[in-house]
Amino acid sequence: MITVLCCRGIGEDLDVNMLTNTTSLLDPTRFVVKQVPWEASYGPVPDPGGSAFDKALSEGRTLLLRMIADDPNPVVLLGYSGGAALAGNVAGEVGRGQHPTLDVRGVGLIADPLRPASPDLPGWGIAGQRPITGMPVWQIADPLDAICCCPGNSPLRTFADQSAAFSLADPRAWVADLLDRLRTRRWQAVILNWWRPWTVWQQYSEAIDDVNGYLNRGDHTSYWVRVAPGTDRTYCELLADRVGSISD
Repeated sequence: MITVLCCRGIGEDLDVNMLTNTTSLLDPTRFVVKQVPWEASYGPVPDPGGSAFDKALSEGRTLLLRMIADDPNPVVLLGYSGGAALAGNVAGEVGRGQHPTLDVRGVGLIADPLRPASPDLPGWGIAGQRPITGMPVWQIADPLDAICCCPGNSPLRTFADQSAAFSLADPRAWVADLLDRLRTRRWQAVILNWWRPWTVWQQYSEAIDDVNGYLNRGDHTSYWVRVAPGTDRTYCELLADRVGSISD
C-alpha cells in the first residue's frame, strides 16, 4: 500500500476539496488517502483571525513531516494552491536529503505558487521558484492561472511578497517581516521601466486581467473541470493517472 497525504488549498474543507477530484479516482486496493489538517490560512482568509501564510506553512511543515514519519507505508504527497506550497516545500527537503529516513515516492502539485519555470508553460509561481529533485514531480498548471504561471515581471509578485506574513492576529510580525525583507533584499525582482510608460501600462493591464481570471473566470479553481491541453483528461484526472503509475 501507498499512503497519499493531501494538503488542501487555502480555506478549503478538510474532507472534500480540490484534491478529492484526484484521490477519488485512485485504486483503493493500492492507495490509502489521508488529509493533512494544516491550518490552510492566508492571514484573514478564510478566518479574520487566521495565521499568516508563512506561519501556517511553518506549522504545516512540522505536521506533515511527522505524518510522513509516523506512516507505516511509503508516501506520495499531493497539494493544491497553498497546500501545493506546503507539500512541495517538504518534498524539496526530502529530495535534498534533509530527511533520509522518510520514504516519499513522489509529489503532485496543482497550481503550485512556487512552480519553477519550464519550457512548456508560461512564467512561474507567483511566490517564486522552488526546485524539487530526487523523486517524480507532477506539476499540474493551467497556463491561464496566475498563481502558478505568473509572468516574470508581474506586479502581482510584489503583492505576494508583501502579504505572505500578513495577519490581523499579529500585525507586528508582518511589519517585522517587511523590514527584514528590506534589510535582506528578500524580494522578487520585478522590473518596471517607468521611462517607458507604455510597457508599465502593459504590465499592469496584464496583472489586472490575471486578477480577473482568478476572481471571475475560475482560472485557479477549475482544475476539476478544465481539460488539460493535448489530452482528453481534466487536470485532476491527469494527476490521478500520474499517481496511479507509481509502483508499490
